Amino acid sequence: MSYKRMIREVGATLLLVGAAAVSQAQSATPAEKAIEYRQAVFKVVAGNFGPLAQNAQGKLELPPAAARQYAGRLASIAEFARDAFPDISREGKTRAKPEIWNERAEFDRLLKDLTDATRSLAGVTANAAARPEEFKAAVGAVGNACKGCHDRFREK
Repeated sequence: MSYKRMIREVGATLLLVGAAAVSQAQSATPAEKAIEYRQAVFKVVAGNFGPLAQNAQGKLELPPAAARQYAGRLASIAEFARDAFPDISREGKTRAKPEIWNERAEFDRLLKDLTDATRSLAGVTANAAARPEEFKAAVGAVGNACKGCHDRFREK
């Protein structure tokens, strides 16, 4: 996949998420709004992490400036995840397991792992002298942070 095509797809995804949120916000309950917010946050996380993961796997050639941009956004957006699991969003159309709220300290630790890993990735991509293996390791750490939380706190 080309870099320009990836940018177009990410932009289209963001527009669709925003349009859906606006159209549903008028009739949604507070719980539904909280769940929609969470799902939108993680769609944007995926939209920014995807190109970085593809680059690390050799499936996409990403210019260094684009990698810096994606990684910087990812580090910022990951911070929103902390606010994406309010008590009101325990029930509804979601794959979030109840264990999130029952084991909140462990869940919060895993969210911290995610934010730490995304900040580290942003730091690696900001370093013009970074070696490819450092980049791949940092991308892998973000992927592992995502997987650790999904395995424990997300329905399949």
